[in-house]
Amino acid sequence: MHWKARRTPTSVADHFLDGQIKASHVASPQLTLLVASIAFAVFLFWLLFVPPKRLHHSINNVPILPCRFPGLGAVGFFGNRYTFLNKMVTKDPARPHEGIAKFNLFGHIVYHVGSNDEATMRAIAQNPDLSFSQGNSLLFAGIQGAGQKGLDDGGEMDAEERKEMRDLAKAISPRRLADITPVLASDAVKAFDEWIARSPKSPTTRAALIDLQQTYYPLIFQFSVRMMGLSEYASAPAELSKLMWAFWLTQRNAGFWTTLVPWLPQPQLIKRLVGAATLWIMVRASVKKRIEEGRREDDYAQTLIDEGHSPGKISRFVIGGLIAGILNTIGTGAYVLAWIGADAKLKKVVRDEIEDLCKKSAEKRGEVYEELTNEERLTRVTLEEWESGLETLMLCFRESIRFLLTNSINRYYPGPRRDTKGNVRPRLKLLGHEIEDNAYVVYSPSSNLHSADAFSDPWRFDPFRYKRGEGQTEYTMVGWGFGHHRCTGIRFAKLETIMATATFMLCNDFVTVNDKDEPYGPQEVPLPDLSQLHWREPRRPIRLRVHKLKSD
Repeated sequence: MHWKARRTPTSVADHFLDGQIKASHVASPQLTLLVASIAFAVFLFWLLFVPPKRLHHSINNVPILPCRFPGLGAVGFFGNRYTFLNKMVTKDPARPHEGIAKFNLFGHIVYHVGSNDEATMRAIAQNPDLSFSQGNSLLFAGIQGAGQKGLDDGGEMDAEERKEMRDLAKAISPRRLADITPVLASDAVKAFDEWIARSPKSPTTRAALIDLQQTYYPLIFQFSVRMMGLSEYASAPAELSKLMWAFWLTQRNAGFWTTLVPWLPQPQLIKRLVGAATLWIMVRASVKKRIEEGRREDDYAQTLIDEGHSPGKISRFVIGGLIAGILNTIGTGAYVLAWIGADAKLKKVVRDEIEDLCKKSAEKRGEVYEELTNEERLTRVTLEEWESGLETLMLCFRESIRFLLTNSINRYYPGPRRDTKGNVRPRLKLLGHEIEDNAYVVYSPSSNLHSADAFSDPWRFDPFRYKRGEGQTEYTMVGWGFGHHRCTGIRFAKLETIMATATFMLCNDFVTVNDKDEPYGPQEVPLPDLSQLHWREPRRPIRLRVHKLKSD
């Protein structure tokens, strides 16, 4: 009896525990799912809505730009930079992007600065603690800068970055530019002839109607490949086309998500990776093949091969050189032709300069200009003659840069470093505000280039404004960079534009029209979306109606 009284509760307890264990086995997957869901929800909330603490706890009181998702930050800064700054910063349309503000960019603190104040511009341009390469690595939509190591302990460029910059300078040395000038002219003559022949024709005039993005852009890509890359691609149209496809697939799919959140599956990232992989495989395979075959080419890649560099290092230089040679020059040069084609008087002035230069060059060589073909007239002009004899064309290029340079000058600030004497440099101060360590600084060129304080009637295309004294220094016209970071490739960029535009204008008469073959007036040429950093597709269609000129 006693034994039964003790046993019964034990049996009930065992039975109860049994059921509990079985229930826990059943509930375990649901519980795991619930916990995972809660964890993901918390992570998502943090990702979207929780900005870094130091955004609001800083050494200054710089205004903070509001964001729809404070945790992600200024997503629009990557994809629509000009529009974003117009909306968030601009108070007076005559002075776009003026002032200072800061924002979060997925955990990174970024300061925007817009100003025509030379002291402020010098503070950014000449501060040795500001890193060009680290700034571009994050802020140039995933496009890598010259190097990724940034500053050394002394606040200067590290040895690897200096080496890369020296290589870039050697690749576009005066001797190489002089040697390649006639080759570029020949490339341009052949390319334009082919494109005009296969372009659609005007239904009324039967003239060719060419799309600059499908003609001028590939030519500049070919120039850059020949100068900075692998010359075998520049002479093989099918391979060049594939290389160009991979390049633009990579660059046109760069943005906030592919740069800062690359672990998130997304169509743009897949396209970007496909483009990058194709570009890398093609370039590296060509370098290795050339080394294995012992074949030599006249390009800077050959110089690097001769110096014993690895195929990987050479490939990185080639791809970086293409980025440097193509992105900013390609759209600004195309728009030079668009604006000139809309103004008959300007077109005559520029064409007369080109013909006069070619005639004087022929006379200097003891040749009869009228007996030469257009290709001979162009390919026999020296680099020095091209650079010194086309004043109006270069003013047009300068004005095109003023309109279209709408990206940002990007820097990373690690904080004050020590100078060569061991003394800590003063902290960076912009528009009266000290900038904390580990922050990014972006300067908007549009705050200078589109400002009514710097340029009269800034939205009017007027290449002769520079002859009236506007934009005379690197701090009143920031188109080629300033301070420690002026454009390394300025001479090659100008040469690319000269060879493409001068060749086209000597060989053809043309008018800028819309897709209905209706001419644009001098101030009617449609601009691209100014947030497009590289491709620069016009907001309304632009075509050039082209008639070939005879070589007489």
